[in-house]
Amino acid sequence: MPDTSRGLAIVGPGLIGTSISLAAERRWPTLPIRTIDAGEPLTKIGGALVVVLAAPVGAILEILPALPAAIDSEALVMDTGSTKRAIMIAAAMAGLRQFVGGHPMAGGTAGAGGARADLFDGRPWFLTNPDAPDAVRRAVKFVEALGATPVVLADHGEEHDRLMAAVSHLPQVAVSTLMAVVARAVGPQNLQWAGNGLRDSTRLAASGPEMWQSILATNSAELKPLLKYYATELSLIADRLDDPDAIKRLFDEAARAKTSCP
Repeated sequence: MPDTSRGLAIVGPGLIGTSISLAAERRWPTLPIRTIDAGEPLTKIGGALVVVLAAPVGAILEILPALPAAIDSEALVMDTGSTKRAIMIAAAMAGLRQFVGGHPMAGGTAGAGGARADLFDGRPWFLTNPDAPDAVRRAVKFVEALGATPVVLADHGEEHDRLMAAVSHLPQVAVSTLMAVVARAVGPQNLQWAGNGLRDSTRLAASGPEMWQSILATNSAELKPLLKYYATELSLIADRLDDPDAIKRLFDEAARAKTSCP
């Protein structure tokens, strides 16, 4: 952490932002920490030498153009958005030379009330900006101090967005669609008869649209072909439900893959 006397500024005190604050307090008990909520002026950032944008992707994209005028020129700027390519482009257009795109792979109960100092302990934290190696080194030290395991990518967010489209964004859209289709098929009044299988497999369906609207919009290029491929696979298996060999191959492949999924 560079010059802790200058402090840390967190824009967006939700689950991730507040957890960063708690983890930083755990590591540096006397560290000055400023939080900036939606609608508050960015001038509250002051002279902080580490600035973390922990807002939703859409909000981060709105903040970035105004950020250079509100921060110290030496400040390390990081974000925690769930997509990276659009944010990296916006940061470059804003002229932020000490910017590192980031995404901690940690979650929990939404909102600041679910924040924990140990939220990032042992969890991967993606970092990327091959054009700013010194900033990346500073970011690595920062996230390690918060307890996370840095994963440095060598591009401008393309690999991150490709991975997240498959392991995060596709499951969210698939589960939300599944829940909607089931409710349409039986009527909401009959969902009370659902067993643990539906409840367990549709946990993500409780997610609100506010965060996901900007995530899906900024990663549509990667997600769209995956969704179409998934739809094709569903259509194929729908025509082979009476084929024991086809069902066995699908279930065996899925079971093998599941063993690699934490």
